[in-house]
Formats: sequence, C-alpha cells, structure tokens
Amino acid sequence: MSILSTLNGYSRGVTAEAVRDRADVLVDLLGQDGAGADAAIKKLSIRLRRLANHVERELRRELAAQGIEAWELEVLLSLRRAPGQRLSAGALLRGSQVTAGAITNRVARLEGNGWVRRDVAPADRRHVLVTLTESGQRRADEILCIKTTTEERLLGRAGPAAIQRMSQDLRDLLLAIEGPATDEHADEACRAALQ
Repeated sequence: MSILSTLNGYSRGVTAEAVRDRADVLVDLLGQDGAGADAAIKKLSIRLRRLANHVERELRRELAAQGIEAWELEVLLSLRRAPGQRLSAGALLRGSQVTAGAITNRVARLEGNGWVRRDVAPADRRHVLVTLTESGQRRADEILCIKTTTEERLLGRAGPAAIQRMSQDLRDLLLAIEGPATDEHADEACRAALQ
C-alpha cells in the first residue's frame, strides 16, 4: 500500500491498520502495548515530530535553493501581514522567540538588503518601528509562494477532508495546551507608538 492510498484512506475515514509506520515500530521497540493510551500518546508525539521535521527540512531546502534563510520567512511574513506592513521591534521580538540581539541583527540584515526600513516611533523615541519596503513586499511574496507550494506538495497528499480533520484535532490539542490566542491584536502596541 502506498503512502498516497494510506492518506486517502484516512480522508475517507478508513484506517490502514495493516500498514505500520515508524511510530508503530518505535513504540513496539519500547515494549509498549500498541493499543493502550500511553502507546497512543507516544505514537502521536513521534508522528508530530516526524511530520514537523519533514515540513521544516523540505521548506529549508526549498528556501535555501533560492538563497533565502528560514528566519527571513518569519520576519518578512510577520511584517507582510501586519497592518500597514509595520511592527515595532518589540512585537517582532515577541513573535519570533529569539533574543533581542538576534532580532536587531536580523532587522539590520534585512535593512541592508533594502527589504525593511527602521524608523523611530514618533510618540516614543525609545521605540523602533520596522516597515516592509516595496522590494521587501516582493521578497515576502516570493517566500510565501515557496512556503505555500512546499506545504501543499507535502501535506496536500492527505486530501481536503483529512487535512480539515487533522487541522481541527491539532487546533483542539493546542488550545488545551496553550490556551486561546492572546496576541490577536499584536499590532496595537505599534499603533499606540505611532500616535
């Protein structure tokens, strides 16, 4: 049975019990009963890590072929979706989970390429605002196209119904772990700095 037929089976609600994946084998090697809750949790964890690794590795490979680093994707796409394509350096820092020094270096490199502009916030000169330039917009669009194509190529094998179901299941799990999103209006700090 091919991976495509297995994924299509999932999308129709049919399980492929006879087809074992690496998570099944690894849990068996741990001496776990494959039917228990502990084994199911271990298998889920293994599968999530493996899937994330596949997506990350393939995306990095596709981006590198175009001379793009993964962090560029994070910063440029954050700016691309922000109101006015502008965020404070602090908002970029909070969204990126890296150090302040790393954000400063990344913004400086993007500015050196002409993809962003740094300005002092008019309302508070202690704050820096980072704005996507026109060439930065083109770069962000290029990166988004590569990202979308890569994700569709890898994840689109499962079919629309399976993707919807898995996405909802993972959303529910993440809400249970992280709670609701509290940063839906991350741009508010940037807007306040502009006033």
